[in-house]
Amino acid sequence: MKRQAVNPTLGELGLLPRIDADMSSLFAWLEGAKLTRQAQVLDHEIESDLPGGRALAGGFAFAQSTGRRQAQPLRTDELKELKEKFKDYVPQGLTKEALWSAASEPRSAVRALSWEKLPADAMAFYRPFHFPPFDQWGIYLLVQPLLRYHHDLMTQSHASGLFSPETLMHLVLFEVFNHEFFHHLVESTATTLEIILATQGDPQPLYLRHRQAQRLNEFKHPHAPLEEALANAYAYNALGFISRVKLGFKTASVKAYQRAVANHWKVEPAGYCDAGHYAGSGYVDGAAALLGELLSQPDQMNKVPLASIAKNVMPSGFSAFVAKPDIPTWLVGSPEELKLFETLVPAPNEAYTQLFWPYNTSLYDQFLQAKQAEEKAKRAAAKTRSS
Repeated sequence: MKRQAVNPTLGELGLLPRIDADMSSLFAWLEGAKLTRQAQVLDHEIESDLPGGRALAGGFAFAQSTGRRQAQPLRTDELKELKEKFKDYVPQGLTKEALWSAASEPRSAVRALSWEKLPADAMAFYRPFHFPPFDQWGIYLLVQPLLRYHHDLMTQSHASGLFSPETLMHLVLFEVFNHEFFHHLVESTATTLEIILATQGDPQPLYLRHRQAQRLNEFKHPHAPLEEALANAYAYNALGFISRVKLGFKTASVKAYQRAVANHWKVEPAGYCDAGHYAGSGYVDGAAALLGELLSQPDQMNKVPLASIAKNVMPSGFSAFVAKPDIPTWLVGSPEELKLFETLVPAPNEAYTQLFWPYNTSLYDQFLQAKQAEEKAKRAAAKTRSS
């Protein structure tokens, strides 16, 4: 009998790398290469009268072990059950006319809003994986500041008729999360460069060096800290991507919120307030400059095509080592705060990654689509009369 040929496996051929793509392997390599720096342990006993999270000067926070919970994606059946639960729940506090104005003319629709804007990092922070212990890296959402900020925005925008409490919290959460996720993109990009340099026998702590230089304001960029300007722009652009879907309640809400955010960047701190320069296509130029800063060669963007990397890697999110739904994301707060938060956002992971909400918005959707068809018919009729 003729023996069947057996193809050798990659392992048998010696083609499997000894260091795999698992994040724990990456962490071990970073530590072995002395590219990490020990940081504070976040689970720390603090006074019971303090909120679940306490911001520190370094951008980290202490969190009681019982005061932080990791957000997890819902299963398909759980999402279906959630939609069924809220199928008759219609967001309140909105006017159809305000939503149409926001959808058709967002600039004028939110001109009257006078929000006291907070930077995203006042309500959340990113704990880099270059700072062990590694089981505590990820995005931390500080629930008490989020709730307080949400309450203030609702008070300031109540008369506009543009936002319900639930949908506004979803928008705030989406913006804040995506701002912090950009910091993960930056760390992932720096890590990619660190790995490449190490293969050339020249390992360098690019990420740690970049953080220190940024903290000491060593970069002479006019929009320093540039990373914060780009993080704001990244969150803004992510909102824009969501609003490209068919006109409806979500599109109108996003456009209004997006415009309000852009209007009020100017009251944020240095760097954060400069995001307008990098919204849309300007993002690529800013990302190229940031790559130069990561390499400690900010002038190199004028000598080598760093913009090519910026265009095809950083803005697209392909440099992320962990995708948005999977990045460890911690909700930090007391049990009472977490309960209140989840009444507003019943599916946090889906909210901050996809801007999913389970509410019934069909009446608003139908109104906006009818208005759009009406306006289109008017323009067609006017064109016919003038021809």
